[in-house]
Amino acid sequence: MHTSGGSAATRICGWGMVVSAGAAVGCSLAGVSPYPPLAAELALAGASALFAVAWVVASCRRPREPDHFADRPRKPRGPRGAGGSGGPRGSRGSRGPNAALPYVFGFGIALATIAAFLVIFTPSTERGRWEERMLAAGYGEFEVPVVRVSGEPEFVPEGQDNDAYHLTDVVVRVPFAAGPREVVVEGMYSAAEPLAPGAEVAVYFAPGAPDSPVTEHDQVEEDALFLDFALAVWVWPWIVIAGVIMKSQMEASDLHRLRRFRPAVHLPALGILFAGLVLLLPMALEFRVAGYDQLPAFLASFTPALALTWVVRAS
Repeated sequence: MHTSGGSAATRICGWGMVVSAGAAVGCSLAGVSPYPPLAAELALAGASALFAVAWVVASCRRPREPDHFADRPRKPRGPRGAGGSGGPRGSRGSRGPNAALPYVFGFGIALATIAAFLVIFTPSTERGRWEERMLAAGYGEFEVPVVRVSGEPEFVPEGQDNDAYHLTDVVVRVPFAAGPREVVVEGMYSAAEPLAPGAEVAVYFAPGAPDSPVTEHDQVEEDALFLDFALAVWVWPWIVIAGVIMKSQMEASDLHRLRRFRPAVHLPALGILFAGLVLLLPMALEFRVAGYDQLPAFLASFTPALALTWVVRAS
């Protein structure tokens, strides 16, 4: 009974570490915290670290059991339901390999890598709060009239990759909630003719914020939209491919053996993962180390794969 209790404790700590780490990855991918501090991600990553420490302690305190097969080649299993020790349960009724383990490791490593990489693009707290204030003030696209032209229009002739167009600096009348105001917008695009007084142009601004910038292009959400598009087109397909490849190279029986704590294998791997977590802190908490914050986050994105590489080589 004592052995069973120790085994249950290690299983609980192990799955707690995996679940909280997976939840932290999910929060990062979903953008739960839009800007620093990344409270949800840090709390879940911290919980995963605590579960990892508890798993190591529980494994070390677990009574030693003879493990006659840990370093021997595993014999092929017979069909399910067949008698003998090759069945899904051993002679002592121990659980067999969990079929979900290859999926957890294969896709978990791929998702953890991209989640760490996405932290690089976390906007600053100042930028995030400014965007929230603009959106609360009604930021969007509006049609406004051109009052007058400021300077000479610039003509761009037809090229190999573009049709001919004009760029014109114009003064527009912007209907802010506090009252209309004339604002200069530089480089307004027009195709056939230069813009002239009385023309209607589309600009972005926040009616409820008099200090709102007035621009031809979206300044609040275009970066996020571009990042979502880039992820959908260039990143997610490769994440799925990487997950499928890694899963196909993993056997549930081999991963099941990794659940038995071995200091030479697991401690360096956990150390690599903890180092990755530390490298993410400058971006997550918005501070610089030797003038850098994005570089440590970029280096952290390699730590899941490095930890897996260590485990494979040391096992």
